[in-house]
Amino acid sequence: MTKTIFLTLTLALAAAASAYDRSELAEFNDLYKNGRYEEALEGYKSALAQAPENPWAHYNAGNALFRLNRLGPAVLNYSRAFALNPRSADIRANLDYALRQTGQTLAPDNVPKALHYAYYLLSEREIKAAAILLFWLACLAGAARFLLDGSGPGLAAGSASLAAAGLLVLTLAWLGARQSSPFTAAGVAVKPGGARMLSGPGENFKTYASAPEGRLVKILDDGDDNYYEIGLPREGIKGWALKTEIEKL
Repeated sequence: MTKTIFLTLTLALAAAASAYDRSELAEFNDLYKNGRYEEALEGYKSALAQAPENPWAHYNAGNALFRLNRLGPAVLNYSRAFALNPRSADIRANLDYALRQTGQTLAPDNVPKALHYAYYLLSEREIKAAAILLFWLACLAGAARFLLDGSGPGLAAGSASLAAAGLLVLTLAWLGARQSSPFTAAGVAVKPGGARMLSGPGENFKTYASAPEGRLVKILDDGDDNYYEIGLPREGIKGWALKTEIEKL
């Protein structure tokens, strides 16, 4: 029973992630197909202003930006689309292609593709929703086991409670593992030519490195009004960059 409910939840969440009808963007897509990328981009931005969690508006905006050679903003929009709908083959392919233009890849070379797909099977929001559902299912089934003590239905409820609790632990472990994802607590260097990395939050500090345009960065501190403290995990360095040069995912 627990597995069935969990599968139903997964399918429902998948449907919700794709609930935005792509035909709503058809007018802007026609502009894009006719090479009118700037106009199409403005349309996608308008759509995002009304529905910022529309993965296809982010995806199409990424396509227009890529055509306009704005690699950083393109990676940003593809990444946002991926965070909202990680199961889309189109979103995955375009994000990976854009990342490769900056020397990055969506899936590390030493990780099997199937494992990487499973790791991103659900968005973080979907994993959290699954965890909440499993928690309440475990509680309700546990209460039913207590009330129906000794009966057949009571034993079944007890088994369901244990199964839900086990799945909850696995779901929370999955969510914990996702905290190390390059797309969690992250941003993208969107400034053409790259974002300067300073030794402190202010122009009085020295520039000692840069985050190339389109690079995914970890945002370590966002408490300053004008600067993020960012990290480049691959290089093992961190510094401060203007918030105008780094966009949060």
